[in-house]
Amino acid sequence: MRSEIVSIGAVAAVLLTVVQHPVAASAQRAAASSASFEIYIDEVYNKRRGGEIEFSVAFRDPLTRELNPTLKVIEGERVTIRLSNRTQNPRSFAIMGVKGATAPPVAAGARTTVQFEAPARGNYVYHDPGQASLAETRSLFGDFIVSPKPGH
Repeated sequence: MRSEIVSIGAVAAVLLTVVQHPVAASAQRAAASSASFEIYIDEVYNKRRGGEIEFSVAFRDPLTRELNPTLKVIEGERVTIRLSNRTQNPRSFAIMGVKGATAPPVAAGARTTVQFEAPARGNYVYHDPGQASLAETRSLFGDFIVSPKPGH
């Protein structure tokens, strides 16, 4: 009996953590058919082959710390992306080919929110369309995947 209670308690704790923990790059879906993401724009140092350290800027999931996470939504959903620019320079955000999925330059240390309706199913790319140097922007892109509505 005690082991059953412990097992049930552990499952409840995991479920409570999943429900209460804000989801970052993984969409958080509400009953009103929406998806919400939290993304940091961070300065990062990557170790290249041969041991060389390279500076770049990347989008980052604040919970998993994954660089340039894939954002997945369902067509027609209301999408909210909260951006936090943690770099020392202004940064922008856009999803190529998606109407309304852009943010004007976000000042260093500032935040902004981008809201739009998910387009037709397909694969898109989000990126920083700003005029940053090539060395810094190599990592400033990620996949935005739109799945068809269920039953379509």
